[in-house]
Amino acid sequence: MNTPPQFQARQVMQSRLVTIIAFAVAAVVILLTITSLPSLSSDHLGGSMLMAHMAASGALVFGLPLLAVVGFSKMVHPTTSNRRQRFGFWLVLITGWVTIATVFACMLPLFGTEAMHELMWIHGIAGFAMVPAVAVLCFGLVWIRKESNRSSNPG
Repeated sequence: MNTPPQFQARQVMQSRLVTIIAFAVAAVVILLTITSLPSLSSDHLGGSMLMAHMAASGALVFGLPLLAVVGFSKMVHPTTSNRRQRFGFWLVLITGWVTIATVFACMLPLFGTEAMHELMWIHGIAGFAMVPAVAVLCFGLVWIRKESNRSSNPG
């Protein structure tokens, strides 16, 4: 079945937009990971690293839903995405949601100190789990581009 050129052009634009947003989210995750590295040797972040981490987290809170909304229709259809893309996409959304939700829960006056420490531990695990998740997503997005370039080039 042939698809109209307008639909094909829209799919190409959506694919490029998803790729741009995914790499922007990956850059934010890398920045957040770098700013959280001191937490591996001590109990908590502090000072300028904490401020940088909090500033970058705003970009993730904006970029993650944007990735979800823009990438959803592409990632639910096996004809418009490969397994790596879909796996990475859902993994990024799940780990990102857990990362954001645990910090949000700490801001509510519902938990005691020990529960907050547990939530921050879960936040760290989910945050560090985002690194391989965005790597899988970005690898899947780049790999499909290479496959499509190979199939369109003669020889």
